[in-house]
Amino acid sequence: MNVQPWHQSVWHELVRRQQSGGLPHALLLTGLEGIGKHQLALHVAQWLLCLRDESEPCGQCHSCQLWAAGTHPDFMLCQPEDGSRQIRIDAIRKVNDFLAQTPQISRCQVVSLRPVEVMNTNAANALLKTLEEPPGESFLLLETERFGSVLPTIRSRCQRLQLSPPGQAEALSWLQQQGFSAEVAEQALRMNHQAPLKALDWLTREQSSQQQKWFELLRQWSQGQIPLQAAAEGWNKLEFQDVTSWFYSILSDCLKAKLGVGPEQLVFTDQVFQLLPCATLNPAKLITLQHKVQAVLGQLLSGGGNYNKQLLLESLLLDWQQIVQDSHRGEHA
Repeated sequence: MNVQPWHQSVWHELVRRQQSGGLPHALLLTGLEGIGKHQLALHVAQWLLCLRDESEPCGQCHSCQLWAAGTHPDFMLCQPEDGSRQIRIDAIRKVNDFLAQTPQISRCQVVSLRPVEVMNTNAANALLKTLEEPPGESFLLLETERFGSVLPTIRSRCQRLQLSPPGQAEALSWLQQQGFSAEVAEQALRMNHQAPLKALDWLTREQSSQQQKWFELLRQWSQGQIPLQAAAEGWNKLEFQDVTSWFYSILSDCLKAKLGVGPEQLVFTDQVFQLLPCATLNPAKLITLQHKVQAVLGQLLSGGGNYNKQLLLESLLLDWQQIVQDSHRGEHA
């Protein structure tokens, strides 16, 4: 797993620190989704496990061969499993048991844990002692996209490594190297907060057409062309977190447009102005709905939120309808 070009300087600094004084036993990699945190974590893991003292994983030793086969006995990946959005205490107990063992091949053991913020309280408490007193020569590489949502007790026991996205020119060049035109790459980056890997996933999964379907349901509901149940059921068939995140971005763009932000600064410019006249929006109701959606999204991203999706979507759509009606009244006032 190679390090992305925009993280090369971070990688070289990690190598320098390990060779001069050693890395901390617990690193917390933070940064936006889709900028390559996990790729960097895996590259660090392979390098730490490599049997040769070089500035890159050699790719040839027994350890690197086991890594390439995905069967390295001194590495563990801990993340939500079986459709769950949370990391539960049983998974952390396996991590603790793993680190209590002696390395079989390499000089150390490495655990990659992601995303940290979806550990429930019991799981986080179970990890604390290992973070405080890591057994033997072991490393924990933790990842998060929402540093503020990580429990303070976890944050205080890790050394934070803040990863930044590339500049727009570098991100655009990288996407073009993957075979996309400049126009398509620029649109994908705008839709995905300038995160190149997320933009690439958006393109390969054809999420543009998917988001157009979400928008069409919202447009039809806004114009009274379909009943509430049909609009909510249409959204309910899709990935709840993705739809909620998209709707939050639509609301954010509406609010920006109301405040006079130019179209070039919006993510969904065409869609927003097709939905309603933003200049006549009721900002108080828009902000209230935005906060409601933000709270739901926060719960989903944290692995919680056992919602009745149909009822919640109907509630959000009714709140949106009120905003649309207010906007039309303002337009004709």
